Amino acid sequence: MVVLYKLNLKLKTDELLEQLPINECIIKVEKRGVLRRGESSRDNIRRRSKKNEKTSTTGFGHNSITIVMMNDGGGTVPMKEITIKIFQNGVFHLTGILHDNYDKSCINILLTTIWESCHDCIADAPEMWEIVNRRVVLMNYTTELNPKTTVAREALYNLIRGKEGIVTSYNPDVYPGVKIQFMPSKWTAKVFRTGKIILTGITTHPDCLQFVEELTLLLANSLPKVKE
Repeated sequence: MVVLYKLNLKLKTDELLEQLPINECIIKVEKRGVLRRGESSRDNIRRRSKKNEKTSTTGFGHNSITIVMMNDGGGTVPMKEITIKIFQNGVFHLTGILHDNYDKSCINILLTTIWESCHDCIADAPEMWEIVNRRVVLMNYTTELNPKTTVAREALYNLIRGKEGIVTSYNPDVYPGVKIQFMPSKWTAKVFRTGKIILTGITTHPDCLQFVEELTLLLANSLPKVKE
């Protein structure tokens, strides 16, 4: 999921880019086209080079830096990489969050580091940093049918189409899954032939549980099966 934090800080991101320490927790700091310190697993992925790639000096990335942290939520969840984009206005944009403990631990470690080791990177520093707001803006979950089932997508689409409170679409030439949207919440499930299901549009764990319950009931009454 994607989580946004708003802090009571104004940050000098160019200075933070150079001063933020690289260690076992903070493994990478980068401003694309300017400087990269440390590395993450993504840097080891071989990609096709782009000819005449131009570096933008304006727009979304101009006033921000990107860092990658290794985090296990204080020992409560598996260790993984968390990507954080830091903006000059004190907004922190965290991706790769699979549990609340990841983002809460990362923010605490990162802000403590900035406050204690990079204090001169804070413009007009307040008496103490404070979290003004925390907001989950996107949750994506991937699951699958159990027992494993091959889905007749055209039949599923035809059975669900027209049901009250459901908006559905299926065009295999454009996208391989049956898109099922629950209204008015706009929670969306994408069901594939293999039985894989992607859930989007949810922002809280209770919403996710409710969505799974409603989707399970819908599929139990509508899901056709084909033999492997």
